[in-house]
Amino acid sequence: MTLENKQIKELITSKWDESSATYDTQHGHKVKSLEEADAWKTMFKKIIPEGKLDVLDVGCGTGELSILFAEMGHNVTGLDLSEKMMEKGRLKSMSQGLSIKFLKGDAENPPFDEKNFDVVITRHLLWTLPNPKTAIKNWNRVLRDGGYAIIIDGIWDDGSLNTRVRRFISSLGILIFEQANPWEGHYSKELTASLPNASGTSLKESRQYLKNAGFSKIDAYDISHIRKIQKQYMSFWKRIGYNYDYYMLYGKK
Repeated sequence: MTLENKQIKELITSKWDESSATYDTQHGHKVKSLEEADAWKTMFKKIIPEGKLDVLDVGCGTGELSILFAEMGHNVTGLDLSEKMMEKGRLKSMSQGLSIKFLKGDAENPPFDEKNFDVVITRHLLWTLPNPKTAIKNWNRVLRDGGYAIIIDGIWDDGSLNTRVRRFISSLGILIFEQANPWEGHYSKELTASLPNASGTSLKESRQYLKNAGFSKIDAYDISHIRKIQKQYMSFWKRIGYNYDYYMLYGKK
């Protein structure tokens, strides 16, 4: 059975509403240390120009990247389908005295006029988009001339025997020793089959998406050092399964 686009978005929204309760407990989602926060900010500063910028965090979730950019002094808008995820972001930003706009909207078609932002940032989002090509073209649309699109992504499951073994051992350890369900929040097979990048998006694919959407000066940074920082704060069983290609790619409009 092929899902319609509306059904896909409804199922995705429901899943992330459900996941909002535990999302910030997970390393790799929440920025868990000052060391990691500083590492992210250092990487962003290598790409974006100086000054106060208008930043759109697409698929912002609980606002972890939104908060980092706001701490750097930028005007930040977070966009997500899940109100429950964004409510977590609102509470966090308020507790830190940060002013961030959180708006409900579709990452594939941001509800903004042309040339509204200097930066569009997205993390771990391409895999959950049914129409990634359309999304990136629309990110270009809302960017001002000279603005940047920044994509943080990776291959979550390369299908290799090594990955399968790591994931099995990790999941079994989490289930037995941490008494948690490692499969909680996973997409159904039907929903996964409707997503072109359900196992993650390679650097080559993401680069082509940016090129096809009209971006230039496309380049990438290896951010495996950030993954290493994250692993320092994980449990033994989570570290076993936390192994994948990870990158930050950007393009200029």
